[in-house]
Amino acid sequence: MNGGGWLKVEGISVDFLYRDMEQVNQVIDDCHSGQITIDYQPGHPHGFVSSIYIGEVAFGLPLHDPNGVLAALKTKTTPYPAKLKQATVNKFAWEISFSLVVAQKAVARGDVAYAAGCCFRSVACMNQVLFALNEAYLLNEKGAVAIANGFALRPADYQQQVESVFALLAADAESISEAIAILDEIERKLSQWYGDRRLEI
Repeated sequence: MNGGGWLKVEGISVDFLYRDMEQVNQVIDDCHSGQITIDYQPGHPHGFVSSIYIGEVAFGLPLHDPNGVLAALKTKTTPYPAKLKQATVNKFAWEISFSLVVAQKAVARGDVAYAAGCCFRSVACMNQVLFALNEAYLLNEKGAVAIANGFALRPADYQQQVESVFALLAADAESISEAIAILDEIERKLSQWYGDRRLEI
C-alpha cells in the first residue's frame, strides 16, 4: 500500500488505497511464475499475501482508466494462473497442521490466547488453500470462511465447523483440545485435494 485513508462518503465507509501500478504489474507477473510472499501488516491478522494484488485487479471496476492501464492488467487475471494455484497450496497447506501441532502446547496450561492464535492461523491457511483449489482470488481474511463455504471443493459444513471451534475456545484444557480436534479433522478432509502435508513433531 502506498497511502490512502478511511473516508465517509454520504455516510458510507469507503477505503481509499493508493497502488503503485508498476509494482502491481510485477507482482501479477510473479504470481504467474508461482512466486508469492506474505508480510506482516496491521489490519491483516494473517498477513498481507502478495496475490491480493491480482485479486484486486480481477475484481476492480474502473471508474476512470483513460489509458487502459487497469484494462490491460485485467487480461492477466483470467484464467486463474496454474502456478499461483500450486504455489499457494505449497506455501500454506503444511502450516494448517503445523499450527495445530504447536497449539497442543497450550492445552496443559489452558493458554487460550495462544491456542486461539494457532487456530486462527490454521484456518487462515485453510482459506488460502481452498481459494486456490477452487481457482478463486482471496482478497483478505474478512468473510473468507463464508465465501469458501460456497465452493465446490470444500469439506462438508466448513463454515459451521470453523465457527464451532472459536465458540468452543476457553481457558481450559478440554475446550482447547476439542477445538484442535475439530480443525484436525477438517484438515484431514481437505488434504484429499492436495495430499499429505502433515508435519509430525
